[in-house]
Amino acid sequence: MDAFPGIKWLLLFVSVAVVAEYCDNGTGECKDLTPSDCPVIFYNQHLIGSEVKYCDEFNDIVCCPIPLDHQNLKPVEETRPFEKQCKQYNEGRAACRSTPFIVGGTKASGREFPFMALIGTRRGNKSEPNWDCGGAVVHPRFVLTAAHCLETDETKAERLDPNFDSPKFVVRLGDLDYNSTTDDAQVQDFRVVNYVVHPGYDTEDEELGFKNDIALVELDREAVFNDHVAAVCLPPTSGNDNEHVTAAGWGFTKDGVKSSHLLKVSLQRFTDEVCQERLRFTIETRTQFCAGSMTSEADTCNGDSGGPIFVQHPLYPCLKQVLGIVSYGLVCGSQGLPSVYTKVHLFTDWIESIVWGN
Repeated sequence: MDAFPGIKWLLLFVSVAVVAEYCDNGTGECKDLTPSDCPVIFYNQHLIGSEVKYCDEFNDIVCCPIPLDHQNLKPVEETRPFEKQCKQYNEGRAACRSTPFIVGGTKASGREFPFMALIGTRRGNKSEPNWDCGGAVVHPRFVLTAAHCLETDETKAERLDPNFDSPKFVVRLGDLDYNSTTDDAQVQDFRVVNYVVHPGYDTEDEELGFKNDIALVELDREAVFNDHVAAVCLPPTSGNDNEHVTAAGWGFTKDGVKSSHLLKVSLQRFTDEVCQERLRFTIETRTQFCAGSMTSEADTCNGDSGGPIFVQHPLYPCLKQVLGIVSYGLVCGSQGLPSVYTKVHLFTDWIESIVWGN
């Protein structure tokens, strides 16, 4: 299904964090009044007294000002539907599995990435679908993926049919190894009743890759969220300050064999200049970014298309934030040669209009 190589080995990038409590409209953080936790107040006695703001005055917990260059980590404004939903997802996660950084392509653990989706096609009477692409759960009824995983001349004609209810596309959530029945998984299978490809999706010059390669898949019913199935959060900003990102998928590995077990990989984001120099063609830097590795063969490859590129959520330790979607590449697993990913934050309005639209 993939016209371009896209995902290969994989690796995890997860940090263990404590959810910060913010104050003073997000410009401060609740801290102990100690020289190590809040030196700006502790060592400036003129701030002590009526001018200092307390989170808990009885226990000397003060509202410690956040430096201006770090105030982008203030709590997400709950004005956007996807931001409200993200907070609800966090409140619904009583616990999660967190692990430190891992270097190199490795197998993911059960429940590690509960937002991961398998997207496949079922032909004839075959009982097991062909799992062609990945995706990310963003809502109990919607999965985010790449447009090129769905839109061919044949499927486009089907989608435009007013009676579209295709048994061809299927989605599986909550799986770890789709060839195993004894892994740490709780599978939920779905039919696809609709999918929406971004109107700007462009394949006219496939040699230079896809443009606006993003789509949403609508499931035939709402997924049941639990430890094995949950959502990923959409990003309010570009996430350009994240130098390292994580990819996960069931794509091809170094040995040229598709992995039935979910894999994870840590990737380094390349600057636009380095990306275009390495790829030797121009990407659309407004809507695309590159990631790979200068020191190893870590990459994404065929079969990983549509899957998410994500980071740890800055506020919620049990949630991830999706920054990109696996789109295309040239050669899987070539050191210093990046693959190309669709930026997600530029499409949040479009996603909201479909997922949470009236």
